[in-house]
Amino acid sequence: MSTVPGQSMGWARAGVGAVLVVAPGWFLRLSGREAPTPVSALLIRTIGIRDLALGIGTVTAARRGDEDGLRHWTSVGLASDSLDVLASLAARRSIGTTEALAAAAAALVFAAGDVVALRLLGRADPAT
Repeated sequence: MSTVPGQSMGWARAGVGAVLVVAPGWFLRLSGREAPTPVSALLIRTIGIRDLALGIGTVTAARRGDEDGLRHWTSVGLASDSLDVLASLAARRSIGTTEALAAAAAALVFAAGDVVALRLLGRADPAT
């Protein structure tokens, strides 16, 4: 059984989102700079909710065979990830270069996956 382009990215995004919602403290401890606070846990959970929603939307469109919907959800994910890269780099002075680059790199991995999925969708559609 072949995977629809973008479906894997949707599952990955939903998985990461679920982890961020369920275990924000684990994620926050990765930097080792400070103990998680209720405010930082809330922020991580909201990011997780966003990624969970984007992932579920992507997977749902893929399972329905809705290529327009799949392009839409993947494009929204790409926009979100691209803005995450920019926001991470802009925060370099306040959060430190190492953390900013790590956050930007993580978002860049997802953005690259989104670009690949969109290109594969373009090839799968003879009208484009």
